Amino acid sequence: MAVNVRMNEELAGDLKALAQETGRSQQDLIRDAIADYIRNYQLRAFPPEIRHMLKPATHASPELLARPRRMLPEGVTIESMLAHERGEGAR
Repeated sequence: MAVNVRMNEELAGDLKALAQETGRSQQDLIRDAIADYIRNYQLRAFPPEIRHMLKPATHASPELLARPRRMLPEGVTIESMLAHERGEGAR
């Protein structure tokens, strides 16, 4: 699908310079920027402290989705796991 993107002269210059610096086409840079934006937008509902640990789902096979989920041990919660990852002691 072809799309025209209008941008101001400064942004166009920055894009051209980045393409030259990286040896990539402007179209590749624009595609990657849009893909990154969409991935980050899909994660916006999660708290910032865990957002960096998440990756948006890819197209998973039905077999993968049908796998049984693991239960957390008694007394372990997502909150306690996050606190542990942050180095916080038990409260």
